Amino acid sequence: MRMRQHTTNQTGGERRSRRLHPAWLILIACCFLQAGGMGTINNAAGIMVPAVLGDLQFSQGSFMLYFTIQGLCMTAALPVAGKLLPKVSMRVLVSVGMVAAALAFASMGQFNAVWQWYVAGAVLGVAAAFAFLLPAPVMIGNWFKKKAGLAMGIAMACSGIGGAVMNPLGGALIQSLGWRPTYAVLALIAAVLVLPFKPADPRDAYGADEVEDTPASSGAETASGVSAARAVRSLAFACVFLVAGFLSLESAFLQLMPTYAGTVGLAAVAAFLPSIAMISNIVGKLVLGWLADAVGPRNATLCGFGVGVTAFALFLASNGNVGMVMVAAALFGVLTAMVTVNVPLLVRSAFGSKDYGTLFSYVSIGTSLVGSLGISVYGFLFDRFGSYDPGLMLSIGTG
Repeated sequence: MRMRQHTTNQTGGERRSRRLHPAWLILIACCFLQAGGMGTINNAAGIMVPAVLGDLQFSQGSFMLYFTIQGLCMTAALPVAGKLLPKVSMRVLVSVGMVAAALAFASMGQFNAVWQWYVAGAVLGVAAAFAFLLPAPVMIGNWFKKKAGLAMGIAMACSGIGGAVMNPLGGALIQSLGWRPTYAVLALIAAVLVLPFKPADPRDAYGADEVEDTPASSGAETASGVSAARAVRSLAFACVFLVAGFLSLESAFLQLMPTYAGTVGLAAVAAFLPSIAMISNIVGKLVLGWLADAVGPRNATLCGFGVGVTAFALFLASNGNVGMVMVAAALFGVLTAMVTVNVPLLVRSAFGSKDYGTLFSYVSIGTSLVGSLGISVYGFLFDRFGSYDPGLMLSIGTG
């Protein structure tokens, strides 16, 4: 009788193990969320700028200010989103936020005055915090107690894939339809990618049974994590915040790569460098996620910083050598991947799940603000010294 019961239990366990764990379905939802939200609405927004400026004759500075307003409003909304995520249904927050973001983006195709972009940018920034900036890292952390790094890398890579597809598609649509209808088409594509996939609150996280069986998970503090009030007063939080800020500052150099190439006599390949970095960014997210599972988020972050320092050192020493600059661009793409892969994993590794959404939103405030200021830092240093070398040395130092 005992043998028969054991056989039956074993067979049931094997059947359960063969079923696809719902966490992987949540990962698929996160992939579409990133591709539709970050990849389409966020990453493809830049393709609209030349057409809008050419048609409406706005000054570049006045029009680009809407991106700053969007970033500031997103930063302001992050703490609110972080507190609401554990309390309100994830499906409701993502759906409402995505609809608001898509409508704001589509409405830009009807505008004629620059202030209208400012208003839509503010709405889009707030909606982005709720729709596609915080939910994916929170959901992956809640659903994956095992292979969280790999899952994070896969989901975040989809934002790069979405941008790689939507940028040329957007360019083709502008050529065939004009920029006004293109806003609406891209907004519709984003909504179609995101809205059918409904995120769910976690029930049985992937790998939870293995984590619970380990002695380290027996304490209440380990199981629930550290409260936000306690965490923000800790040295660990200050370290994570600084790491996130440094990564964001260094990643801002991506926007200046073409300009840098011109200063070292490589104007002919200037347009290719961001593309090389973006392809490397996609690969880097997958590798860094796998590495975080293998050696831990802290060690994976140290390895990533090592790659970043090597990239900036090659930029500094290239002296117009096209091969060195292309290798540097490829390594730089790995560094930029750390912002969306390593930072969320570091926050959860350091403080647990208890107030993860709130703490990650606080850290994201730092990355948003420092990232928006990073381009100005490099620009002021270039104006002062007539070269990007001081900025590159700063990046090596912060790495």
